Amino acid sequence: MKSKTCAAFIFDGFSDHDLALTMAGLHRAGSFFLETFSTKGRTATSRCGLRTLPHTSLSYMSPDDFDLLVLPGGEQWEKGDNLEIFPLITATVGRRPIIAISEATLALADLGLLNNIPHTGIHPDHFEQFCPDYKGSPWFQSQPCISAGTVVTVNGATLMQSSHGMLGLFDTLQEISANELFDPAC
Repeated sequence: MKSKTCAAFIFDGFSDHDLALTMAGLHRAGSFFLETFSTKGRTATSRCGLRTLPHTSLSYMSPDDFDLLVLPGGEQWEKGDNLEIFPLITATVGRRPIIAISEATLALADLGLLNNIPHTGIHPDHFEQFCPDYKGSPWFQSQPCISAGTVVTVNGATLMQSSHGMLGLFDTLQEISANELFDPAC
C-alpha cells in the first residue's frame, strides 16, 4: 500500500496532542507519512513545550503535495494569528480533506466554510465571539467529530474526554482514508 501524505500546520502554541491523536487514528486507517510545515519553516514550540522542527515552510505547500491537511488547535487561532495559511486552506477545500481541530475550526469559520455545512467546535458562541461573520450556528452540532464532504471538524475537548469521541474520529479517518480524494489519479 502506498503511503499518503498528511500535511500538518505547526506554529508556536499548537496543540501537539491534537496532532498526535489524529496521526494515531490515521495510522489505524492506513499508511500515512506526516509532513509538518510552519509559516517560515522555523521551529515551532507546542502548547506543552515540545519543540518541533518542520519539514518545510508554508510557501512550499500546495494541495498537490499532500493528501490531507491537518490544522491543530491552539490559542493563536483565537488571537487572529495564522492568517497566512488562509490561501492554502481555500485552495485545499474541495480538493483534499481538511481536518480542523478545536480552535483551528475558527479559521474555517472566518473563511465562511462552516456557514452551510454540519460542523462542530468548542461551542457556537465561540465562533460568534471570534468570527463576526460566522453564520453557521444552525449547522453546529455538539459532537466530538463531524465530517461534511472534505471538511472534518473536531471538538478537541469533547474528543479528549470520551472514548466514544475517539472511536468516532478513528471511524471518520478510516472513511477519509478510503475516499477517492486521496488518489490523485482519480
